Amino acid sequence: MRLMLRAAICVALLLALAAAYGKPAMAQPGQEMLPEESAAKARQVLQQVISALGGQAFMNVRDTDCQGRVAQYGLSGGVMVFTQFRDMWLLPDKNRTEYITKGENAFTGYLLEGLPVFTHGGFIISAFDGDHGWMVDKSGISDQPEDAVAAFVEQVKSGMDHMLRSRLNEPGLEVHYAGTDLLDMKEAEWIEFSDRDHRDFRLAVDKLTHLPLRWVVATRDPETRERTEVTTSYVQYLAYDGVKTPLNIVLSHNDRKITQTFFTACKYNSNLSTQLFTRASLQQRSSEVSKKGYKDSKDSK
Repeated sequence: MRLMLRAAICVALLLALAAAYGKPAMAQPGQEMLPEESAAKARQVLQQVISALGGQAFMNVRDTDCQGRVAQYGLSGGVMVFTQFRDMWLLPDKNRTEYITKGENAFTGYLLEGLPVFTHGGFIISAFDGDHGWMVDKSGISDQPEDAVAAFVEQVKSGMDHMLRSRLNEPGLEVHYAGTDLLDMKEAEWIEFSDRDHRDFRLAVDKLTHLPLRWVVATRDPETRERTEVTTSYVQYLAYDGVKTPLNIVLSHNDRKITQTFFTACKYNSNLSTQLFTRASLQQRSSEVSKKGYKDSKDSK
């Protein structure tokens, strides 16, 4: 009977620990923080995050130029297509991305965050300059759809890097410490944010390395009041030009995996030209990319 009782107690303790590590753990009763203490603790952790990401090298990033491959997942959880890309940013809100896949068909629409969806193959070059956007495919150049532009604008406002570099001292931004958790067998600390536009964000930080593990953007439909969470998970950091960069990034929508990005190389502050992010630049290359570029992508199969 004693052995059975001890076994039952052990099982109960294990279940309790599993439940505790399954969600962010707030401070224990009797150890609650005052709002001022919570805000101070959160900002202390955020400074550790910035230092871990490269300190001034991270804060002084003006432009980025990264290459790699991105996997797009379907409703069943399987990979629909694996796409090569080159992604260029001139901070804060100029972006140009070039996608190429093998096959005969061009893209069919847009996923979450404005990512194009390919069926069997094709190519597309997209460019955004603030709230303006354009795209080039084998049929020529056109304006970005309104929903793609809206998704891009929201992506800029809600991005983790933009929050760390530019928004921490923004009027109306509230930050507090939300306790500890266990994520992917790593002890993590949660920081929660809310801005004056009622956006809610959460950042999970590796307590040992102080590097970001997850960035969660929560929104609520104004009509249905349905809550949506978009989670970005970061794995396998490597330093490029003094900036710690996650090489493996998973984007999930309400716990359903949407994309997984694998970076193969990144450059920072390479003085990208502002002309890269204009309609004129895409117009100039439209004929070359839509004919020669598409032929090259097929020939490389």
